[in-house]
Amino acid sequence: MLLVTPGAQLHSDWQHSQAENPQGGYQIDVNGQQFTSNGFLLDGTENNSAILGIAIVNPNIDSLQEFKVTTSDYDAEFGSVAGALMQATTKSGTNQYHGSLFEYLRNDIFNANDRFSGVNLPLRWNQFGGSFGGPIIKNKLFFFTDYQGLRRRRDATVTTTVPTAAERNGDLTALLGDFICSDGSTSPTGCGASALMVPTTEGGTIAAQAGMVFDPNSGDIDPSSLSRNGNNRSAITTNGKPNVLSVPPELTNILNFLPPPNVPGAGISDNYIATGAEKFDSNQLDARVDYNFSDRLHLFGRYTIANFNLSAPGAYGSEAGGPALTGISFAGKSVDRNQSLALGSTYTISTSLITDFRFGFYRYRIRVQPNGVGTTPATEAGFPGLNQGTPETSGMPAFYVDGNGGFNFGYALGVNQCNCPLKETENHFQFVNNWMKTRGNHSFGWGVDIRRAQQQRIPSDSHRSGEITFSDGETGSATVNGVASASGLTSGAGLASFLLGDSSQFARYFTGSGFHPGLRQTRLFFYAQDSWRVTPKLTVNYGLRYENYLPQTAASRGGAGSFDPNTGEVLVAGVGSVPANMGVKAYNLGFAPRLGLAYQVKEHTVVRAGYGRSFTPAGLGAVFGQAPDYDPPIVNPQFNGADNNYATVFNLLTGPPVIPNPVVPSSGRYPLPNGLSVYYFFNPPSAYRIPLSDSWNLTVQHQFAKGFTAEVGYVGNVGRHLFMNPNVNQAAPPDPNSNPATWPDFNRRRLYYQKFGLEQWLGETCNCDNSSYHAMQVKVQKHANNGLDFLVTYTYGKAMANTDTGGAYSNNLNWWQDHGPANWDRTHTLTISHIYALPFGRGRHWGANTNRALDLLLGGWNFSGISTFESGLPFTPILYDAPNLYADFNSVRPDMVGNPHVSNPSANLWFNPAAFVPPQGVGRNGYVRRNSFRGPRFNNLDLSLGKVFTVAEGKTLEFKWETYNAANHVNLANPNTNIQGNDPGMITSAASMRQMQFGLHFRF
Repeated sequence: MLLVTPGAQLHSDWQHSQAENPQGGYQIDVNGQQFTSNGFLLDGTENNSAILGIAIVNPNIDSLQEFKVTTSDYDAEFGSVAGALMQATTKSGTNQYHGSLFEYLRNDIFNANDRFSGVNLPLRWNQFGGSFGGPIIKNKLFFFTDYQGLRRRRDATVTTTVPTAAERNGDLTALLGDFICSDGSTSPTGCGASALMVPTTEGGTIAAQAGMVFDPNSGDIDPSSLSRNGNNRSAITTNGKPNVLSVPPELTNILNFLPPPNVPGAGISDNYIATGAEKFDSNQLDARVDYNFSDRLHLFGRYTIANFNLSAPGAYGSEAGGPALTGISFAGKSVDRNQSLALGSTYTISTSLITDFRFGFYRYRIRVQPNGVGTTPATEAGFPGLNQGTPETSGMPAFYVDGNGGFNFGYALGVNQCNCPLKETENHFQFVNNWMKTRGNHSFGWGVDIRRAQQQRIPSDSHRSGEITFSDGETGSATVNGVASASGLTSGAGLASFLLGDSSQFARYFTGSGFHPGLRQTRLFFYAQDSWRVTPKLTVNYGLRYENYLPQTAASRGGAGSFDPNTGEVLVAGVGSVPANMGVKAYNLGFAPRLGLAYQVKEHTVVRAGYGRSFTPAGLGAVFGQAPDYDPPIVNPQFNGADNNYATVFNLLTGPPVIPNPVVPSSGRYPLPNGLSVYYFFNPPSAYRIPLSDSWNLTVQHQFAKGFTAEVGYVGNVGRHLFMNPNVNQAAPPDPNSNPATWPDFNRRRLYYQKFGLEQWLGETCNCDNSSYHAMQVKVQKHANNGLDFLVTYTYGKAMANTDTGGAYSNNLNWWQDHGPANWDRTHTLTISHIYALPFGRGRHWGANTNRALDLLLGGWNFSGISTFESGLPFTPILYDAPNLYADFNSVRPDMVGNPHVSNPSANLWFNPAAFVPPQGVGRNGYVRRNSFRGPRFNNLDLSLGKVFTVAEGKTLEFKWETYNAANHVNLANPNTNIQGNDPGMITSAASMRQMQFGLHFRF
């Protein structure tokens, strides 16, 4: 229902891992707002995760009595929402016994082949259940219960890269590219007299080439950082042959966990195809009881429990992990349980005064583990300091081999969406009391909503056995890259850096010395509103809502932490002089006015207008969670980055830096050790703000005939105090007019290195971003008449933002360069939904008097569907190696030096990567604007054919044949945007091809 609403579309920026969203909650952006701004109510109580911003429980369709969607002009009664408000009400039993049984199945024999692999992989999908309800005591006490189960088994495949036999033996000559001439030009055959000659490790010289590997331990040392700066390095040669290395036996040991290539003739990339099987089981039960205590007092209670179990392999097997299988997008194991409880009463005091009370509770509980728990592959290979003898640090670390010859393996969010090991529990308590009073032409409402949120999240956003990155720079030459900068070619190879064990970045979470972790937050909401029928033609809805999200506090002494940027100290909540809320000051001015007008211009024409302010906690840690329990002393997020693009953080053979883990002192404060990252809340503490949206709309609605209406409107909003997470210790870009010898030293330009000697990422979880949205929205609707019911919606809009969801600016000192279309912005969206009772059979236009046998076969069929047509999503060309940058920007954009467009964009080449080069100026990002290019359009038809058979009086059997992407249209994803990565400009994934589902639904 939501996706056929104007202004709504699936979130395309990223998706929650299936392991953390087993209930299948959709991430839908509405009116330019991020999906975390939506609200979900089930039986009048909260059904929205305070952390993830998605529904906790997705009710069985047989359990629903009513479903309502609101995307603007919210009554003051409703808060914590700035996108779509989705209200669902479950069924009550009645004086008659009613029930249902159903099963829906999918099977690969009905599905189309994958666009890229050409394979239709095995699928077994069985969704089944039923419902039953009726009286316990007639007219007094009723029950309703339902069950839904899902058993899904699917095979999947993925094409990825593993090192070849030659590469495992140190022969990387296949990574060599064009020759680089001394004047900066390039040649595939050689430069002759203008060749750029570089020294070799064997004492000779050799002509430089792109992808040439250099000795990380050679060349100049920066005098201030004492790190290698990449200048005057020697190319690695063996018997005069470049790019032939001596691979340490420890690296050979870890490579033995990876399978060999299995695609004949594939070469050094896309040379391995993996196939594996995912297993997913879910069981969900709802139970509701209603009691009519008297004509005036009604009571109800509803309880829901849902259990989920998911397991899936990585491309390289259980222990080595690696990329997730296509379409599964997760590797590991997840065991989850979600629960929801609603209790309510409605009391009619008089004919004009009613009050109701609701108590709500939900629990969201997940446990995620990598495959291979208990194994110690890093230790077995000979790498110290990674597998540290505890279950949480067992298993394969995450290895990111970037750039030339790159591939990834192990387990981590960045490898296969495994945030593991992960332990998370959310509890949410809610007390609601509403009053409704009618007086004359006024309908007054007022009430209170008090909530208590609890959460414990022990994450592994960085895998606890470590995440190690290897880049081109460690084995590259700054001298060569400087000469070749105009061409965009670079030296070095991430695979060479890996084979030598020289890393460019290291990150991991490890358990700190804190106490029992956990957070608590109280939320106080109040409202008053009035619907005033001023004249028969004019109705005014006005109200005021107040919301106060009190600062979160540690659940127990020492159960959370933060950081004081003024002193460089860790703050331990509730210990010594540190308050339980870590000093954050409450924001007490959360007033949200609401105003709506409806004026009947003519008999069949109505004009509506509205304005409202909405606060939204926005999920993802913007108001509750994330920062305090991602910090010391609960979790120590270790992060070590290189001093410059050519330096090595550590070698695998010697192990990662050891970071102190201080015991919590009685003062509750201690200096943050260098190398431990933090995410701290709001500086100064009085800067605490709640994300908000000011929205407005103007709509004209006209009824052309009975059941046929059309409306056109303008919808706009601005977002303020939106969640983001900038690195406040980002190195300031160097002054191009300064001494070039100082450019490689990033630390001297880090604010908190200057103050406290801290080199690492320091994230300020601030609500300090903004957004905007403007759209024309059209809606045409025809209710059932002559068997046809349809709804057509069209949106022409623009959503603008500065960052990704909860992300950071590329350059903190030039954030306005990131302003552009939001990642989820689509200019045009057209949806058409319809239900058509085909005019054949008894009681219909043709064949009204046909015999029963023929009617059973041909009569009574209904044809329905939803068709969606959307323009492309934006994207930004990026790169990872910018020799002249000398800055650690969050993302690096290129300069454009040619025509980026191709004559016939396709999956083979959507844009021209040769049109882009690394930024040519020192200390600046590229001139290409964020999200200034567009990807492929999205066209999809979901169609259904169904019929209801009467089995006996009061008993029916419905048959459904549903086809998703019925036209089997290839909906390509956005292209690979890294112009220095594998297959730049190519598209390597697409939405699902045609799938079919068959179902039987028996009702009695």
